[in-house]
Amino acid sequence: MRAKTLDGQFKQDFSAERWGTDYAEGSAWQSSFATYHNFKGLIKAHGGAEAFNAKLTELCNQHPHYEVGGYAFEIHEMSEMAAVDFGQVALSNQPSFHLPYLFNYVGKPASTQVLVKQLMTRLFHTGWDGYPGDEDNGSMSGWYLFSSLGFYPVCPGSGEYVIGIPLFDRATIHLANGKTLMITTEGNQPHANFVSAIHLNQLCHDRLFFTHDELMAGANIQFTLGVVPTERQYNEQQTPFSMRVPH
Repeated sequence: MRAKTLDGQFKQDFSAERWGTDYAEGSAWQSSFATYHNFKGLIKAHGGAEAFNAKLTELCNQHPHYEVGGYAFEIHEMSEMAAVDFGQVALSNQPSFHLPYLFNYVGKPASTQVLVKQLMTRLFHTGWDGYPGDEDNGSMSGWYLFSSLGFYPVCPGSGEYVIGIPLFDRATIHLANGKTLMITTEGNQPHANFVSAIHLNQLCHDRLFFTHDELMAGANIQFTLGVVPTERQYNEQQTPFSMRVPH
């Protein structure tokens, strides 16, 4: 995402690693995927699912370099990104919270699963420095709690939670309406980085999201984890919410 000048021309001398000026607490890497309501449009703009998947992979698999840019000095968000080797994911700050879940939108949930599990287990712990960055108003705890349950609200208001990978063997949520949401995980070992099967109320669940109504009705969700990814094809109805893209 490159900024334009007042006369509508794209700015020259562009660097995707330059922080500040046109980007708040990040660079173009962290700011270019914030189309929460219309990821299909963003995928189309990249040239399709394969190209978008390649861009997300590039985001994760590069060095966490930064240029101080408009800040003119190193701010703590830069230091926090560089302190851990997760490429440009920069989970230490809110603009990146949804990034690990975007592989689901192109039918590549295994990449989301292994990334989310590694982020949860390597960047969070119970020590004094147990968060990878700012705990702004509970946002980072919110990311961790949702992710540890196995799903995350990428687009609030859509009524959907994008599926990741659960962290615990068992979790029970007592909902405000008196119902209970029970989540159990089989094969939950440190080396099991992938979801091989999901059952919702004993029925096979083949969508890459849960709906709010499904969870609030009270449900039993069973995840089965595996040590290698299970390759599947996903149709449009099985991928998470996005606005319709005109042909």
